Amino acid sequence: MNRRDFLKKSGMVLGATSLADLVLPKSLYSRESRPKEKPARRGLGGPDVLFIAIEDIAPLMGCYGHPIVKTPNIDALAKRGVLFNNAYCQVAVCNPSRACVSTGLRPETTGVFHNSIDWRRRIPKGMSALPEFFRDNGYETITCGKIHHGPRYFTDSSEQAQKREDRMWHKKLRARSRGYASPAITPKAERPAWLKPDDYIARSLNWGPTRLKDAEQRDGAIAQSVAEELMAKRDKPLYMAVGFHAPHYSLRAPDKYFNMYPPDKIILPKNLENDLADVPHEYSASNTTDDKWLNEDEKRQVIAAYYACISYIDTCVGILMSALKQAGRQNNTIVCLWGDHGMHLGEHFLWRKYTLFENAARVPFIIAAPGVAKSGPPNPRRAGAVCYRPVELIDIYPTLVDLCGLRIPKGLEGISMRPLLEVPGRTWKKAAFTSQNAKNRSLRTQKWRYTEWGSPENAELYDHENDPGEFTNLAKDPKHTDTVAKLHKLLHAGWKAALPV
Repeated sequence: MNRRDFLKKSGMVLGATSLADLVLPKSLYSRESRPKEKPARRGLGGPDVLFIAIEDIAPLMGCYGHPIVKTPNIDALAKRGVLFNNAYCQVAVCNPSRACVSTGLRPETTGVFHNSIDWRRRIPKGMSALPEFFRDNGYETITCGKIHHGPRYFTDSSEQAQKREDRMWHKKLRARSRGYASPAITPKAERPAWLKPDDYIARSLNWGPTRLKDAEQRDGAIAQSVAEELMAKRDKPLYMAVGFHAPHYSLRAPDKYFNMYPPDKIILPKNLENDLADVPHEYSASNTTDDKWLNEDEKRQVIAAYYACISYIDTCVGILMSALKQAGRQNNTIVCLWGDHGMHLGEHFLWRKYTLFENAARVPFIIAAPGVAKSGPPNPRRAGAVCYRPVELIDIYPTLVDLCGLRIPKGLEGISMRPLLEVPGRTWKKAAFTSQNAKNRSLRTQKWRYTEWGSPENAELYDHENDPGEFTNLAKDPKHTDTVAKLHKLLHAGWKAALPV
């Protein structure tokens, strides 16, 4: 069977453009190596886990109601599970957010609020990181791509911490990719005087097509490597952690994805002229430089590039879903797809991450867990559900443990979301919490966002029913005195006070 026939007969959910240029692993299209419909018998029970982390991705997808971005594979995954519409990270920057997911501990507990801090040195004695837990409970743990930051990011890394990281995984897959075949596009204006040449922003503010095929670029190579591994027979249940890099700056993807989003069709965010006048916080160069450095045409190009990267990742997700289906393991695999934080694309005249606005704190989050109920087949009324309750990434650890029928370890600071997977509309947490540091914190209820910058005198209050863009700060409005007092109390009482009864 040739590749075209395979794609047609496999029922593969394709990306917005053809995958014909993706060099699929032989085990995915070889007649001789195609597995039987039923998964191989295993020595240990328990479902497999496919853990998909996507870097710097905002919930700008079809299943989240975006009118432009094409994400048919992620949309199809959402129809098989539960999409969490109000999901929030605990810190809107990569390493601290991932530390919360991997440890099940909040940044106020570990002290990890920045990319330079090695969270592996801050796990309390006797506690296990998420992949360690699965390894210790009979799972084969395999990873490919970016799940945790490496030691080069940390100012306090140690050989002992790196050895612990290495012990988390039975296998680390290699993904062979090529260097970009075309140069990146960069701002036409001179570099702002306040940025050093080696500043992160100066280095990362570039975008454009790569002139590579899908599998030649890093994330496509990751998808190919993981798909091949998913086809392999094994005697243990599998915990497979996949980390995709796009749409992290710089914004590069194969050409065909850029062709999907002409920059002249992109509409820039509409901001009030004095948008930040009622915000009691001054944002740093990391959030404000892009708006000053780029001209309007370049801003449209950057947003189009961000969309292109999302569609490229969607194609990569489709490769993994097809591999599960072909391996006969789709109905015995929990798929957890999440983004480590959101992203500003000019909203409030801000760009990138690490704010306490909705744009940075809200993330895409989908769990497809076939047969969530204790007995019986998957519930068709539950599949494809949308949950509007506030949820947190800190809950991933206990949720996956619970779904796999294992005992949730003590000391975790999240809770299992299995009840929400079973009944997405049930009563849940009073709020989700996001912090920038120990003093600057925010919470999100289903109606309100309340933020304090060090003290209640420097607060923000937004009514998401009437102001989803968070333009009008109501914290000083006498009409909302009681609401401010109530949310201030909940913010300082902390996550335990917000737990469902």
